Amino acid sequence: MPLLELENCTKVFGGLKAVSGVSLALDERELVGLIGPNGAGKTTAFNLTTGVYDPTEGDIRLAGQSIVPYSPDQVAARGIARTFQNIRLFPNLSVLDNVRVACQVRSRASFFDSMFRTGRHYRTEEQVAEHARRLLALFGLEAHEDWKATSLPYGEQRRLEIARALATEPQVLLLDEPAAGMNPQEKEELRDLIRRVRDEFGVAILLIEHDMQLVMGLCERLYVLDYGEIIAHGSPAEVRSNPKVIEAYLGEPEPAAEASHESEGQAPS
Repeated sequence: MPLLELENCTKVFGGLKAVSGVSLALDERELVGLIGPNGAGKTTAFNLTTGVYDPTEGDIRLAGQSIVPYSPDQVAARGIARTFQNIRLFPNLSVLDNVRVACQVRSRASFFDSMFRTGRHYRTEEQVAEHARRLLALFGLEAHEDWKATSLPYGEQRRLEIARALATEPQVLLLDEPAAGMNPQEKEELRDLIRRVRDEFGVAILLIEHDMQLVMGLCERLYVLDYGEIIAHGSPAEVRSNPKVIEAYLGEPEPAAEASHESEGQAPS
């Protein structure tokens, strides 16, 4: 049984099918890429998986159980976390508090404990702070725990967003274009970090990314979306040589251009 499975998922907005009959699956600890041109439906697939949208048709299962009825916070509590294409940190909170907030998903303290400051409340707060600091240390951010999140350099904001997602202790981590805006050195560091996250935390990772060099060197399998439909699936080598993928990214030659090339070298009549 796959850990995460989308089965024949379709999402319609008015008369537009953002995704149509999409099926994909992740096994435990697997690192899979979801690629495709802009507007292909990749982020819509993420929004379906995390409960932002309900599918018009189809089902989404985590460890065999449907998560379609659940809201985003309920999906997170069941073990799916994500980052965003546009960084969405809490700008007025510190680096440490951005991670502490996410830790509350697993908090055992009740509303009563928080209201009346019981012993369990204080023990939980200590555990949350300790867990958050361990994550910041893993991501090399421990020296900046008191900084405002938005005062970090761009690459470190990306790392903080991944650390915050991991604070929910997910089974599946969805990364939406984590390399966007990074320079080559930061991308190299990100690739190593994603592998380390998978290995140390034991999570399955589904990655949306436009940097093909990063994707091909990192992912074990790839799904390719175009106009809301899966047009290819397989290893990076299989996807790279797939004619449908080449056409989706490069387009077909214009007929006029083909005729021009065919006429080259021919003697005039």
